[in-house]
Amino acid sequence: MLVRLYYHWKNSYMGIPARIWFLSLISLVNRCGAMVVVFLTIYLTKSLGYGIPEAGYVLGCFGAGALLGGYLGGKLTDRFSYYKIMLWSLVLNGLMLVVLIWIRNFWLMCGAVFLMSVLADIFRPANSVAIARYSTPETRTRSISLYRMSVNLGWAVAPALGGLLVGLGWHWMFVADGFTCIGAAVLLWIFIAPKPAAKAEHTPAALPSKAAVTPYRDRNFVLFALLTILNAMVFMQFLWTVPLFFKEVYRWDESTIGLIAAINGLIVFLVEMPMIYRIERKRTRLQFVRLGLVLYAFSYLAFLLPPGGLVTALVFIVGLSFGEMFVMPFSTNFVFDYATKGSAGTYMGMYSISYSLANIVAPLLGTHVIAWWGFQVHWTITAVLALGSWIGFWLLERRTGG
Repeated sequence: MLVRLYYHWKNSYMGIPARIWFLSLISLVNRCGAMVVVFLTIYLTKSLGYGIPEAGYVLGCFGAGALLGGYLGGKLTDRFSYYKIMLWSLVLNGLMLVVLIWIRNFWLMCGAVFLMSVLADIFRPANSVAIARYSTPETRTRSISLYRMSVNLGWAVAPALGGLLVGLGWHWMFVADGFTCIGAAVLLWIFIAPKPAAKAEHTPAALPSKAAVTPYRDRNFVLFALLTILNAMVFMQFLWTVPLFFKEVYRWDESTIGLIAAINGLIVFLVEMPMIYRIERKRTRLQFVRLGLVLYAFSYLAFLLPPGGLVTALVFIVGLSFGEMFVMPFSTNFVFDYATKGSAGTYMGMYSISYSLANIVAPLLGTHVIAWWGFQVHWTITAVLALGSWIGFWLLERRTGG
């Protein structure tokens, strides 16, 4: 049995192009240093002495920068080489992170964090186009999953490493984050040659013609983007309000909350690739997305049921992790195939913007609902949003074929 599982796990990685492995390595290096965002609120309030409202405004600038970065990244990727956009985004973001060490003034900090976020998020659409170009239709979903594995592994390392560096001095956190960005740029320059890869020719019949050069006039894709905002808002409650629930209701300390959250990354890291390898051709992409949304809904509803405590938390984290593995790689693959040949970057940019908008709205909506009506109502509303998104994806599947 164990031998069969091993060979299935091994086979799930076979056939993935070498450049996808290199892109994943670059992502791993970059994400291992992504610690400034994790500790930014604490740095602003504890080290610089900002009030919580002031820190909130700085974080708002971060979200606004992500919006602009996603938009510009898509536009620039269509106009220039995605390789150049990725390279310069990593280099300039790395330098900007180091510059943050010397900024103390509130307004300068707002501007610097905004610029840092713009430079960081310009990378995302270009990187998505690179994955689409370097993969084949047969390996695309697994290529996305491999890349996501590197992201999850990096996010597991970054907070722990950041916590150690903060103990030595806050400036070391910024230096490490900046140098991992520049290190990732060096790896990109070494391993990914700046020449265009063969473009995939597979385009589903129900998808838009090459004349549809902008996603903003593509009704089906606009619907997809709106639904992505909804389902991303649902998932992001895991980042913004679930830890608060564990702290205030279960009375857990930060180390326990961190260990529970780490289970998500571990499950995704171990399970997603072999699972995708086994199931990816059994249903349409949007059918898998809808299955993931059902798991999202049931995961949050688990907080309304007994017994509570550790058992409920584990049910939630396992359900959400499997939901994530159905929703994210298959929705990303849908975007890859949906994007027209001449405007792939713009489509990827709009997809990135959807997540940026969700990242702004999710904490604001979640915390206000909790303040007004409590956690029970919040989990119910979150589950309803997931099921509402399920209905929307069902309608979209009927219009596009999934």
